[in-house]
Amino acid sequence: MKTLRKVLVVLVAISITLSWGTAAEAARKKYLSIATGGTGGVYYLIGAGIAKLMTKYAPNIEATSETTAAGAENTRLLGTKQCEVALLDETALRSTVAKTPGVKIEDFRAIFSGHPMFSHIFVYTDSPVKDITDFKGKKVAVGAPASGNEIIAKAVFEEYKLTYNDFKPQWLSFAEQASAFKDRSIDVGIITAGVPTSSVVDITTTVPIRFLSLPENRVRSIENRHPAFFPNTLPANTYKGQTAAIMGLGSSGTITVHKDMDETTAYWLCKVISEHYKELAEIHPAGNAYRLERIYDGIGISFHPGAIKYLTEVGVWQKRPARFK
Repeated sequence: MKTLRKVLVVLVAISITLSWGTAAEAARKKYLSIATGGTGGVYYLIGAGIAKLMTKYAPNIEATSETTAAGAENTRLLGTKQCEVALLDETALRSTVAKTPGVKIEDFRAIFSGHPMFSHIFVYTDSPVKDITDFKGKKVAVGAPASGNEIIAKAVFEEYKLTYNDFKPQWLSFAEQASAFKDRSIDVGIITAGVPTSSVVDITTTVPIRFLSLPENRVRSIENRHPAFFPNTLPANTYKGQTAAIMGLGSSGTITVHKDMDETTAYWLCKVISEHYKELAEIHPAGNAYRLERIYDGIGISFHPGAIKYLTEVGVWQKRPARFK
């Protein structure tokens, strides 16, 4: 009987020790929430990929991706520390900060330049809409409310002197736009995302559509007012039925964190993206853009000290543009 008691005591002691070890391990683990975008967009896939890579390669870090409306929502989530990482384009960031009390541009830090994006503006092939000015009276999908997509769409409308009073705005996510086009319940779609983006692929495989080009003078005019936007081209044959290149508006997202993120986590975030971008490209081709040679593209905010530490180690920070001190 005494022997049995000794065995039980030993087993209880081992169990307690193991539970303490598990608790200690959990206490050391850092959890990252990554704000991405809608399920039909590239932000969502890239954000999910980064979460997977961080969990796989960064010590004591477990990351998850969150579906959001991107743009303004991601800015508010990160600015109020409701997430740790966000995919943002700087125009959406600055525009949202200007209208959000208690959130300052100085609160945000860059980790890595994201993939270039293209503003797909499209109609049915039999649509009478030939130009942006023909939107009057039509049902136009502008993106999820307060999303980066809507901010870019508004920049285009502003260039053509259009307001929401001129047409019928539809606040639809990328996936919702795909469904609406199949149902022919809207007239115009606008999706700003990496190329190719799954929602546009989905639409073009089931519905014949036509992409609208923006004249270069219009794009340059928009760029002059909104420096984060730039001329971009959709290569011919990117999507089914799209046999010609399309001139349009481009932008670039940024892997962004709060200034209060600890240096070690920011260091590993930069390192993992840089050293495993090929795995990111296996999830979506836009992952190929996450390379050190273009890490500064489209970024105007300061880099996080943790990212600077890694970039210094690999000799890239020493070659930074003059705007980064």
